[in-house]
Amino acid sequence: MVELVVLGHVSIDTIVFPDGRKIEMPGGAAAAVATSASLAGAKVGLVTKVGEDFPRGWLEKLAQYVDIRGVQILPGKTIHIWVIYKPDGSVESPVEMGVAERMGETPIPGDYLKAKIFHVAPIPPEEQLKVLERLEGKNVSLDFNPTYYEDYRRKPDLVRELVSMSYAVFPNEREAKLITGLDDVKKSAEELYSWGAKLVVITRGEKGVLIYDGDFHEFPALPVEGEIDPTGAGDAFAGGFLAGLVKGKALEKCAKLGLERAREVLKKRGSWSISV
Repeated sequence: MVELVVLGHVSIDTIVFPDGRKIEMPGGAAAAVATSASLAGAKVGLVTKVGEDFPRGWLEKLAQYVDIRGVQILPGKTIHIWVIYKPDGSVESPVEMGVAERMGETPIPGDYLKAKIFHVAPIPPEEQLKVLERLEGKNVSLDFNPTYYEDYRRKPDLVRELVSMSYAVFPNEREAKLITGLDDVKKSAEELYSWGAKLVVITRGEKGVLIYDGDFHEFPALPVEGEIDPTGAGDAFAGGFLAGLVKGKALEKCAKLGLERAREVLKKRGSWSISV
């Protein structure tokens, strides 16, 4: 039986590095979380939409690790995401949506509804709300993304509602501060918790992760040698963490699984935790 359901984008990614190099990779936060969680031991179901242009080999590889009965293949083009890393450390992520519009309405296979946790990867806030309303009464975790920063700024009441309906939230440090309007990461964690989330998990890059569940828990990042590709590290952490959570593991073990999965994806190119 599927233990964890991940809903969100599976994409074709063009990654542009600070030196101008470009590579095309399979991407999408939903697939990144799902593959990480699978490698960490969870039984994962994936809910998404892709176009007819999505490489069949990528889908076949994905099916070796996750249940893809929730993947719809539709006429048209798959969402295409550019991940552009600037020399100053900033990231731009322009997107062509293709068939990925109205992701929040994507059908969920009936037997998936018995899962322990439902993770809603970054999609427009209005679409995340649709999913949360459909999954009322379920344990839902929620993630964020730079693509929607302007939405978070312009629609604070909507974002607050999303957090209030979620069991767990997975912002990075910048997102936590942006969403709450606070400059201190610990105060941001407390604020998100006060809105209703039972578990606030803030990834901090090289600083590791800060978790708040009424008490603070801090875990350092694991060292990585050699050249790294940061694409998907936060998603890999979320996947590992959620795999531990659905298995009923203690918070420290969940964090360890997440940090181990993040370390592994940093060593490879692209956001998926599996190679294609």
